[in-house]
Amino acid sequence: MTQLPLVNAGTAPSSGGCGCGSHGGCGGAGGVQGSATTAEAASTAVPDARPGDLDVRPLAPAQRHERIFAAVAALLPGESFVLTNDHDPKPLRYQLDAEEPGQVAWEYLAEGPDVWRVRLTRADGHCC
Repeated sequence: MTQLPLVNAGTAPSSGGCGCGSHGGCGGAGGVQGSATTAEAASTAVPDARPGDLDVRPLAPAQRHERIFAAVAALLPGESFVLTNDHDPKPLRYQLDAEEPGQVAWEYLAEGPDVWRVRLTRADGHCC
């Protein structure tokens, strides 16, 4: 099985956020958007994220599904990636099952209470 070379989501430039401007990384006018310090803090704060995981915790909630669906769309048959999240991504699973029935396998690797890790694998024989 091929593991996708995904980058930690915390290293990507961010936009949006709460807009409060009082803390770094939230995307507010006074915040530090996508700074290395914020990304490093997010990736080292919880050791349950592994190199290569798609860790969406540092992203604003509105950006998470877009990033995850892009990663799923990039999967070739038999390829997978591990999603790291701060809550059970069960609603995402329902959405994937509705849009691509039987095309993405879902395997929990860690189930909270603070960190969830899920391996998503594209089914063999998926044509496009």
